Amino acid sequence: MVYDFIVNRILKGIWCQFKWGAISLTDPIFYLFFSFGFVGLYVPEPDLKLSLGVLFLKALFEEFFFRFLLQEGIDRLFKYQWKLGPLSLANFLASLTFACVHLVHQPAHWALLTFVPSLAFGYIWQRYRSLVSVTLIHFAYNAFLFYQFM
Repeated sequence: MVYDFIVNRILKGIWCQFKWGAISLTDPIFYLFFSFGFVGLYVPEPDLKLSLGVLFLKALFEEFFFRFLLQEGIDRLFKYQWKLGPLSLANFLASLTFACVHLVHQPAHWALLTFVPSLAFGYIWQRYRSLVSVTLIHFAYNAFLFYQFM
C-alpha cells in the first residue's frame, strides 16, 4: 500500500514535469529566453569541447540540483515571498551558488559569466516549475557555446 502511494506520487510528479514542459513550448517567453542562447555563438570559444549528449546530461543534472532541489527548497523555506521584480531571492542564491560551483572547473571570468544565464534559468523555473523547460534552455545555451557545429 505504501509502495503504491510512493509510485503514484512519483509518476504524478513526472507527468506534471512533462505537462508544464509542453505548456512552456506554447509560450513566447520560452522562445525569447531560448534565443538568448545564440549569444554563445559570438563569445570567444572556450577550450572545452563536449558532445551534445554530454551537454544535455550536464544541463539535466545541473538543473535538477540547482533548480529542482536548491532553488525550489529555498523558495519553500521563504514561502515564495521574497522577490525583487520578477526574480525570487531563491533564484539569486541558487544562481550565486551555480556561478561559484563553476569556479571549480572553469577560469574565474567564465564562472562569473554563468551568473546571468543562471538567473534566466531560474526565471524559467519560476515561470513553469518544469525541469523539462529549464533543461532545454540550459542545453541550448551550452550547445551554442561548447558544441562545434563545423
